[in-house]
Order: sequence, then C-alpha cells, then structure tokens
Amino acid sequence: MNKVIAALDALKLSESTVDYAVYLAKEFDAHIVAAFLEDMVYHERSTDTGDAFVITNSLEMDAAIKKEEHRRADSRKKLQAKFDAEGVHYNIHTNKVLALESLIKESHYADLILIDENESFSNSDSSKPSQFIRSVLSDVDCPVMVVPTEFKQVEKFVFAYDGSPSSVYAIRQFGYLFPHTQNQQLEILMISNDKHTNNLPDQHLLKELLKRKYTSVIHTIIKSNNTQEALIHHLESEEKNCMLILGAYQRSSFSRWLNQSIADILISELEIPLFIAHK
Repeated sequence: MNKVIAALDALKLSESTVDYAVYLAKEFDAHIVAAFLEDMVYHERSTDTGDAFVITNSLEMDAAIKKEEHRRADSRKKLQAKFDAEGVHYNIHTNKVLALESLIKESHYADLILIDENESFSNSDSSKPSQFIRSVLSDVDCPVMVVPTEFKQVEKFVFAYDGSPSSVYAIRQFGYLFPHTQNQQLEILMISNDKHTNNLPDQHLLKELLKRKYTSVIHTIIKSNNTQEALIHHLESEEKNCMLILGAYQRSSFSRWLNQSIADILISELEIPLFIAHK
C-alpha cells in the first residue's frame, strides 16, 4: 500500500484532488494522507468582491479568523465524510505556518504527492502554474501527480520517452506506484525531429523492462520539430481519458519540458493528470 499525500487548501477545498485521491485508494490500494496546508500570509478572499484579505481593526481580525476556522473545519468534515463513504484508508495532517515548507517535509516520507493544478496558497498569484506549483515540482522528494479541476477516470497511460535516464526513471517510478493497469491502455510516446527515426532509443532494453510489468503497450513515434505542440495535439485528439507520465531535469527534449515556459504550456493547455518524477 503506497502512501499518497493529497495536498489540500481547506479554504477552497479541491473536489478534484479529493476525487483523484479516492480513485487512487480504490483502484491502486493507496493510503491517503490528507495534508491540509496553511500559510501565515495567505487568507480567504471575499466571496463577494474577490478582493484580497484586508484587516482594518481587531474586531474584523477576530471575525475573519473565526470564519476561516469554520471553513477549514467544514472542509475536513466534508473530506472525512467522502473518504468514510468510499472506504478509503486515510489520515489527516494539519500543517500550519508555511505551506511549501510543510509539503516538502511531507514528501520525504511519501510515495506520491497529489495536487490540484490551481493551488497557489497566495492572495496575489493568479499565474498558471502558480509559483507554489513550480516550487513543488522542483523541490519535493517524491513524484508529483498534478490533476485538473475536473475528475475523469483514467483510461490510458501515456509515457513520454526519449531514451534519457529521466524518462526511464519516470516509467519505473510509475510502475512501482501503479502496478495494476490491466483495465487501462498504455502507450510509449516519442516525439522526434529525426525524419529517419523509426525505432525507439534502446528499444530492446525498454521492451525488457515493460514486458515484466505490462502485457500490451502501444508504441508511437511522431515526427515533429515542435515537441510541445505535437504532444498537446496528440493528447487533445485522444478519445480516451489520459494521464501523461514524464521525467524532468536532465538534458533532453522531454526532460526540459519542466522548464518554466514548458511547464506553463503543459499545465495550462492539457486538462489531464500529469505524473512527474525526477531524481
């Protein structure tokens, strides 16, 4: 049973993260740790105006704190009711003071972090992905599953592959965490600007690795000079609900996807779960 950290903001509970946590628990027997993160400088925005949190006197401060406490308590109760009804094995952690620092520490003792693509724990950061998400992807100690705002049952797993150690590492990490995928299709996807390439790099070694885990894998090679454009087009044209698995932080076209501009494209353009692993 793997330990999955579901990173949650109790002031605006992500139903998608909760739904994907239930999915991982039921489909892959994961133990869920619901980590409710807080941050000293992050507070609830006004639901009426969308304005930032502003305090003008002590009475307003007390009222705002009580309102946030009630909202956080309601979110925990809602999550507990959902998990209990679905038979999920879970714990709840409340991590106060610094959200990012707390999540990084949690990652030292976890197999996977699950987080909504829109989490920011900020009153001013409206970028996508937020600086919080970028920091999570670069600093945590375990793979990260970034999920869209709407839950969809995963029907197909797509492995981004270019022969680099980082892409193989992501495939291995995924195999450790998601060992039973008989009901889903699997695809190895390579995008190459070499018009004469018809084979995957180290194809015989890759086949040896995959055949011990999966009975059937589709191999796809797309010829293109624009990696991200070809990737997005391929996944958007896919009829099945996909999850993309990729590595990061080594010198190859696929591993450079996690540079800031490419991460923006992937997370903002693809409304599918992204499984990201790096050494």
